[in-house]
Amino acid sequence: MFGQQATLELVSVAPNLLGVDSSVWQTALAVMQLSGLTEEQAIQVARNDAKVLYRNWLAVGPLANRLAVQRCMQLTAGQVYMRHAGYVARCSAKRLVGRLLFLQQRGLQHLLEAEKRKLLQQWRSQHGFWTARRAAGEPPLISLRDVTRSDALFASLPAVQAAGGLPTLQAFIAELESNPAWQDLQAAAAAEGAQLGAQLPPRLQRQWHARPGARQRQGRMAAV
Repeated sequence: MFGQQATLELVSVAPNLLGVDSSVWQTALAVMQLSGLTEEQAIQVARNDAKVLYRNWLAVGPLANRLAVQRCMQLTAGQVYMRHAGYVARCSAKRLVGRLLFLQQRGLQHLLEAEKRKLLQQWRSQHGFWTARRAAGEPPLISLRDVTRSDALFASLPAVQAAGGLPTLQAFIAELESNPAWQDLQAAAAAEGAQLGAQLPPRLQRQWHARPGARQRQGRMAAV
């Protein structure tokens, strides 16, 4: 699925990989390829942000993140990895999935825009405002970066404030595990993780299951 040249290229941009169990980052690359990327595209994702290679992409947490972004932003799995792998890898599912569900269930999902800055600059220009400054009346768009920020910063967004602000957000997150949409995403992520794991090359499957404490680590990561 990936050759010696790909390995050398990755190590050249991320020397720390030499100290990491190779099955971890090779599995990350394999999962991206199984999700629709070419080898070259998967390497480009790693080149842009090598830390995505250290994530367990078979665990429920990261896969739930990817599925939530995929559904909310109407992207393919491959597009999520290409455009938003860093957010999906770094953010806990409780934060990323929880907030995306909050936006969805409060009728705010239509404000989610990957190109928020560009769209706002265009709007300001069209309405005669300086493009680098906020303008009165501009649409309250929300970027994926906004979604991953601290509770206070996310709650300070105009659209979130209008939906009840921090107290409403905190109450929503407190009940997250009983939310049917959350449960659906967790189940879908678990099923996809099992399916992806079964599609890994036999060598990677053997290495992954042979890692000390692999099952315990995957269980812990599934909870985030």
